[in-house]
Amino acid sequence: MFSCLSLSAQDLIVRKNPKAEINCKIVEIGEDLVYYSAQLGGEERRFSIDKNNIVYIKFANGEVLKMEDSMFGQNHYQDNTNNAIKFNFLAPFMGFSEFDYERSIKPGQSWTAGLGIIGLGFKTISVDAIGLSISGGYRFYRSPDYYLRNMKYAHLLKGSYVMPKIKFSLINAELEYYQYDYYNNYYGNNVREDKNIATLNLMITGGKQWVFANRFLIDLNVGIGYSFSNIDEDSYDYYELGLIYGAGTHFTYSSSLKIGYLFHDKKQPKTVIPQ
Repeated sequence: MFSCLSLSAQDLIVRKNPKAEINCKIVEIGEDLVYYSAQLGGEERRFSIDKNNIVYIKFANGEVLKMEDSMFGQNHYQDNTNNAIKFNFLAPFMGFSEFDYERSIKPGQSWTAGLGIIGLGFKTISVDAIGLSISGGYRFYRSPDYYLRNMKYAHLLKGSYVMPKIKFSLINAELEYYQYDYYNNYYGNNVREDKNIATLNLMITGGKQWVFANRFLIDLNVGIGYSFSNIDEDSYDYYELGLIYGAGTHFTYSSSLKIGYLFHDKKQPKTVIPQ
């Protein structure tokens, strides 16, 4: 009877690849490996398995221990700052200012939100324009081509990425329009007119972000996409607005160089080590 009880009261390892359940006796849980013993060939033999290849361990007493992959486990990045405020360094030279907020959701993924103030910058084009833009995106940071034991991201917000992005802008601009006669002949007497412009941009952005000392970052990216707007091609400033603000043209692109400051959600607790 006791022999049957000892056989049934076993630990259980649920393995990821290939999927399997291993009935065994846990001997030791190390930093990288879990050691266990199991019956094989009529004898009790000792084996080991990578912790990254374990979903969870269920002990004979019913307790469950879940394992976190060193690449994607949240607990492996507790010292990383997971929020960033950014400023588009080159935007003022294009006639606007742009600010972004990025927050890490989990290793390899984050979301961003942006605010642009059109007209807050140096005037470099002939169009007088003021307005606001809001944007949002979801980033996917590049993972390695292959994995090694204990591999993880250098930082939650560091690395190459691709990001689907949506941007909505409301712009008031004084535009110059061509004048045509009844026969659609241009007669060279242009007029200027205030125009309220609404623009929606759908884009794919790719770039790379560097993090320094867990506090400072540089974000360099380019993007391409579609633009939908209520501005018409009769405006002399049609393409100039499209180039700077993504308004008017059906194809749009962007590029930016951003600098930013990183911070934690809250102050990290200090660990006191007894002397």
